[in-house]
Amino acid sequence: MINRPETRDLLTEARRVLLDSLASELDGERKYEALMIANAMGMAIREQELREAGEPEATDVMLSRFLAGHALTEEPGQGEQTLARALRERVIDGGDHELRGVLRAMTETRLKVNNPGYLKKLQQSRMV
Repeated sequence: MINRPETRDLLTEARRVLLDSLASELDGERKYEALMIANAMGMAIREQELREAGEPEATDVMLSRFLAGHALTEEPGQGEQTLARALRERVIDGGDHELRGVLRAMTETRLKVNNPGYLKKLQQSRMV
């Protein structure tokens, strides 16, 4: 069997070329578009890495357990919608300590993909 590069490796290399070779040659709106594409590629790479590490699934399990503990049933893939509805309808107390942990885990998982730099600053500020 031929050794093929992984999708993550292809995206990483394409992103590197875009940033190192192409974006520097562009101006204005075209440079902004190239940087936006590179950012989206970085997000896709991080999302794939997290999936491989099983992190989104762990967060989903935490949410499912929380909902089950409050006798709330969810359709597959609808946990966040179920939680939002329960909060809107005040079925769940917004001050619930366990809820805060679930919401923090969900937010941190998203930040690991969308804005890892902000997450790092946030974590460092908690250490102080």
